[in-house]
Amino acid sequence: MALLLVLLVTVLGGSLATGGCFVTETINKAVVTKRGLDIANQINTKAREGYDVLAARTKWVEALQAYTANDFSKTNKLINQARAVLALSNKKVAERLYYRSADGTKVSGLLYKPEGKGPWPLIVLCHAGFGEGADFSDVALMVRSKGYVVFNPDFRGSGKSEGKHEGAKGEVDDVISGIKYVKSLGVVDDTHVGMYGQSHGASVAMLAASRYSGIKAVVEEAGFTDAVDLYNSEANSTDATVSTLKKELLSMIGGTPSQVPNEYKVRSAINYADRINAPMLLIHGAKDPLIPVSEAQRMYDALKADGKTAELKIYPEEAHCVAIPANRNEVWEMMFAWFKKYV
Repeated sequence: MALLLVLLVTVLGGSLATGGCFVTETINKAVVTKRGLDIANQINTKAREGYDVLAARTKWVEALQAYTANDFSKTNKLINQARAVLALSNKKVAERLYYRSADGTKVSGLLYKPEGKGPWPLIVLCHAGFGEGADFSDVALMVRSKGYVVFNPDFRGSGKSEGKHEGAKGEVDDVISGIKYVKSLGVVDDTHVGMYGQSHGASVAMLAASRYSGIKAVVEEAGFTDAVDLYNSEANSTDATVSTLKKELLSMIGGTPSQVPNEYKVRSAINYADRINAPMLLIHGAKDPLIPVSEAQRMYDALKADGKTAELKIYPEEAHCVAIPANRNEVWEMMFAWFKKYV
């Protein structure tokens, strides 16, 4: 769950030493927000360095839930607990890799190896939005515990990688080049490679499968499959978040569909469904305000029309990315079952 939440909160509370005594500072929303953001940044920094921050992030999510419920005293206590746990988080679980993408861009990512001796089957986790691979560190540990070596790439313009975001264009090359690089290290069972992606990362995963036959299975969640349809749906929306997304998309693509049609085509997995041989599990929320659920349905239909192996799971009550705990757990169970069957 921690990886699906925007890092927005913190708390500035506790006690302040003044004149030899302790004065308790008022705990309110503004105070909590500042302190929570601070610990969130510290958690992300440690995750970026390859440390296990699962326990600290779990406490932080509990703090976020208390914050949402306007219980700022409880939020403050949980932030303190997260801080204490983070101070003890000294176990390195990932190593930082650097490699070159197809166009020479220097790209980075985190590699998580299981216990024992490889090679192992590989799962690539494509992070959501414009975050970075470390955002999925908790997911990586969960996947690693199942006996997979896990690679979390930073797409260009993300984390420690060079370049700028391209909205599922150059990022696809970054992922494919990353898979090839990890394979060159001798830790991957060459015939067993799967991918999971969320939102922007899901679009990257689908496109990567259309260009690289070494990918044997894909689980995508809330990805856009038709950039033109995405542009048109955003153009008709009055949602402020959608408007922001549209501006970001236009700046990355360089124009409207009529101005640069090929730039939209290359970013749209729906155009390459016939090239995707990896079995694909598509997951989407029916109430997604950013990417219409119809995009998942159309992609599923296109894959089935081409005789591909595909399944579609739509959650009627979910929005952009699955968030309800019971549904979230079900997504992970489906993902592991999919990888077990096809990777």
